[in-house]
Amino acid sequence: MRTSKRKNHKLVKNNSDKILLIVENSEKEFFQKYFNQFLEDKYAIKVVAKSSGSGNKCDITNFNKISRKIEAFLKIDNYRAVFIMIDLDSKCFQSDRNHNCLVELKNEYLPKYKIDKIVKERFYLFVVCNEIESWFLTIDENKKHTNNPNEDHKKEMKKLLNVNSEKQIVENILSKLSKGTLALDPSKNKSLQHFIKKLQQFNVS
Repeated sequence: MRTSKRKNHKLVKNNSDKILLIVENSEKEFFQKYFNQFLEDKYAIKVVAKSSGSGNKCDITNFNKISRKIEAFLKIDNYRAVFIMIDLDSKCFQSDRNHNCLVELKNEYLPKYKIDKIVKERFYLFVVCNEIESWFLTIDENKKHTNNPNEDHKKEMKKLLNVNSEKQIVENILSKLSKGTLALDPSKNKSLQHFIKKLQQFNVS
């Protein structure tokens, strides 16, 4: 007697209360070790952060590959929304040119992500105005705002924390934020405020 074979179907996962952030590889640690919990504690937003590629490879501008991943995250993993986060002056770009305007970058890159119209409204491309270090700089009690795109935020962070490398910036700030000796202040940075506002819009049931 022949037994019928059942087709294998991927089960839809229940992540409908979470927003997935696809971030540049160097920024994953900040989100996973601190910022995810910060967003949940302060704003009741549940996020999961994943790097765009394995190892040191950034796949954010590998549009076909990332588009397929986004659709799977939305259709199969059932995330409430998927955000791609990219710096205006990102190392992920496939050319050496830099963009001077976040709207220009977004208008150029957003159409290259080919997302099924059924789930497209749950996808958002977020451009950080300059670098994520401008968010870090909100810890500085002496600065009223950290929005100036002409400032070298990495240089300022190194001076503020008395460190010599980008890796040390992340390690040092994560340690101090986790211990509560420093705190981010979103009111000092329009990009950070806008990011949180967008997450809140997608977080609405």
